[in-house]
Amino acid sequence: MTGPLWDVARTLRARVRSFFDAPPDAGAAPLELLHAALDELEGKVQPSGRGSRVFPYNRVVVYVTQPAADRAAIEAVFGRLDARLRERLTELHCEIPAGLTTSVSVTDGANGHDPLLRVECGNAGGPPSVSPVVREVPQLHIQVIKGRCDRADYTFTENVVSIGRGAELSDAFGRMHRNHVVFQDVRDGVTETVARAHARLELDPELGAYLLFNESGSNPTFVLRRGRTLAVSPRDRRGVRVSSGDEVQLGRAVIKLEVGGAVP
Repeated sequence: MTGPLWDVARTLRARVRSFFDAPPDAGAAPLELLHAALDELEGKVQPSGRGSRVFPYNRVVVYVTQPAADRAAIEAVFGRLDARLRERLTELHCEIPAGLTTSVSVTDGANGHDPLLRVECGNAGGPPSVSPVVREVPQLHIQVIKGRCDRADYTFTENVVSIGRGAELSDAFGRMHRNHVVFQDVRDGVTETVARAHARLELDPELGAYLLFNESGSNPTFVLRRGRTLAVSPRDRRGVRVSSGDEVQLGRAVIKLEVGGAVP
């Protein structure tokens, strides 16, 4: 996807990202607020092991508190919230909760103290909620051995880490994908062999370990471990468990992994 439409999608995504990185913009358009709410809801999706995911709520309420709010416009745009959330969950291969309901509440923000956007999630019609078991999230350290990245090393505590060439890209349907480990758009015989969306590392909470998935249909992915080379098939939905000291070959580029230093 290129040209003006791609530029519009990229600009909108950047504005939504800055919406959460900086104080909310009181003049945000209804569509920006919808995308921001969807991004926040996407962040609540939890891995459930072996590449599957769950959305642990069946009731979603979005509160919009905006000075001089155009209630009709906001409610009209958020009328698509249910359908768009279901689309997001489907894209993430996440099971849609039974009885999922969504709604929006709009006020004009006269007191000036409430946040512009607040998302509340819960469960209705089920047994009392039970506090989940809190597990420690191991830090994931990535060192770039071969290939050119925007940084020489990274440290993450996220559940999912995407690896590819370029920071942000979109597919033929305009869906955006953001890489956490960003290889540059250069031709040096190595870096260009990394696919735009090449691989992802995903934490399996049951194992307490990261699994490596190959997301490229043509560029190979291998795990190099103590003299052994393990191919990671793009058709393998189970993933390959990785551990400290493993190197991962992405095309001709290579990164090294260290897993440890758990953060509660």
